[in-house]
Amino acid sequence: MRNLSLSIAFTLAATALAAQDDHDHLSEAEGLRVVHAWTPATTGPDALIYMEIENDSETLQTLTGAETEDGQTAELVGFTYVDGVEEWQVLPGIPIGAGQHLDLAPRAAALRLSDVQTPLAEGDEIEIEVMFGDLHLDVHVAVEAQGATGHSHAGHNH
Repeated sequence: MRNLSLSIAFTLAATALAAQDDHDHLSEAEGLRVVHAWTPATTGPDALIYMEIENDSETLQTLTGAETEDGQTAELVGFTYVDGVEEWQVLPGIPIGAGQHLDLAPRAAALRLSDVQTPLAEGDEIEIEVMFGDLHLDVHVAVEAQGATGHSHAGHNH
C-alpha cells in the first residue's frame, strides 16, 4: 500500500509539472493557440522571436506584431535575400485562415525586437503580447542557446 501511495504521489507531481510546462509554452484565447515561443540568446540589439500559431477559430485572424511588457514594439518580419544578402523585411501582417496554422521559424518569418537593452541569455524568459487585430495573447518566450534553430521543448503536443 505504501508503494501505491508513493506511485500516486509521483504521478500527481508529474502531472502538476506537466501542467506548469503547458502554461509556460501555451497561450490560447478565442480559438487561437500560440505554442513554443522562443528566441536565440542575443549579443546585439535585435532578437528574433519564433512560435507556432494555430487558428482553431471559425474566422480569419491576422498576425500583425507584438509588444513587450514595457511597451517595446516587435515588428512582424519576413526573411528574404536582397542582392544575395540575407535580410528581414517588415511585413504588414500575415493572415491565418480558419483551421490553419502558421510557424514563425528561422529564415521564414519572425517577430523582431529591436534595441534590446540587455543581451538575452540562455535560460532567460521574456513576456510579450502577440497581436491579432483586436485580439491580443500574452505569450511566454523562452531564450534558447545562441545559434539555436528550434525550441528545446518542441515536438510534443500541448
